[in-house]
Amino acid sequence: MNIKTSITIGLTIILISIVAIFLIPGLKAQNSRNFVQTEIPVVIKPLKIGNDTVPVDIECEKVFITKPDTLDGFTCILVNRTNKNISASSVRYSIIVDSNGKEKQIDRQTTAVPYIHPDLSEVKKPIEPGGSISITPLGPIVEPDFVIKRLELEPIYIEFDDETTVGIGGKNAELIANVREGAARYKNSLRQKYLDKRKSVQEILPLIEDNAPFDSEIENFSQRAGAKAYRSFLLKKYKEDGIQIINTILDK
Repeated sequence: MNIKTSITIGLTIILISIVAIFLIPGLKAQNSRNFVQTEIPVVIKPLKIGNDTVPVDIECEKVFITKPDTLDGFTCILVNRTNKNISASSVRYSIIVDSNGKEKQIDRQTTAVPYIHPDLSEVKKPIEPGGSISITPLGPIVEPDFVIKRLELEPIYIEFDDETTVGIGGKNAELIANVREGAARYKNSLRQKYLDKRKSVQEILPLIEDNAPFDSEIENFSQRAGAKAYRSFLLKKYKEDGIQIINTILDK
């Protein structure tokens, strides 16, 4: 083989490589655009304590992926089949993906705190036996470079309103406690400002608006969630029932 032939073959290989680099992403994008919405299996795992299964169920609507790596979201409910009221719960949801021919599990978690503060009991109540609460994480859920195969859900922690619990406490229990602490701190701080203003609701109304900043004593995301829940409750009550209801709540 002469030098000229070798150079020609080398250039041809380089050109083929360059074409492949630019065409393959285009083919992937085209395949993604042409992807037909596909239903994926949903697997529900029970919460077990030893050999016993805790009677809480998860029920889901059909779940679809809109791209090989994209789950737009899902709608499920946690159903209380026990004989006690559930005051908080944590559910693990796992996206099972195909990674180069092997399954990989990507875990996430959602926590519900239906009972946050005594003042909110008319809107945030424990889940009674036979009742349910929504499990609907915000979507879309994207797992780049993987193909989503199925969704698995498993209740991992349940708190009852008699202060008994089952499942994995630890960080789950801490998160729930922080939500409630945030609501309590927000009320206490607002009440003190209310007293400082000689019980003038007009003076503190800006503090219950949606965009009002929280005091520095609201320390983390979970506490902010509790504070937001209490603030939203107050704002709703004010809009529905007027200033007097705020007096009644803060005078407790």
